[in-house]
Amino acid sequence: MRRRRVAVWCGMAAAVLGTAGCTDGGYPSTDHPVLDPFSMTQNQRLAAMNQVGGSAHAGYQWSYALLPGCTLRIDLDGDKGPMPSVDIPLMGAVIDFSNDRTQRTFGVQVAPTFPTPGLWQPVLHSRNWADVSWMQLLLRVMQKSCNDASPSARNASTALRSAPHTPTN
Repeated sequence: MRRRRVAVWCGMAAAVLGTAGCTDGGYPSTDHPVLDPFSMTQNQRLAAMNQVGGSAHAGYQWSYALLPGCTLRIDLDGDKGPMPSVDIPLMGAVIDFSNDRTQRTFGVQVAPTFPTPGLWQPVLHSRNWADVSWMQLLLRVMQKSCNDASPSARNASTALRSAPHTPTN
């Protein structure tokens, strides 16, 4: 009987000590900032895009710059060396996903619409859907911030606010 009690107490002690070692749950001791592209500045969005572009695809190094007039410059270094830079005006551009089933990659692509409609230009290729969806969100919020900051957008919103409201019957 005494052996049984000792065995039970040893089992309980082992269980308590075993669970006490797991109380941190594997979580980091400090919180990392939440990445919210809607709260970021354009420079922070650009830095996040460059971080994704630098690690999304093993064979390629994507880098980005935001030029005056809200033009996105895309630089791509691949297995054949650096490619020529591509400049895409973001104002009014169309942003979309792509899926290459043969290469098993996803992508983000942009087509300018101003001053004239252009060809789709790749912004990122990755095998990881999370990279592509994050890049697409960053790009869309960057584009929206450009549109919100443009003089025509400010003039349109001012005109709407100053227009008299006349109810219709």
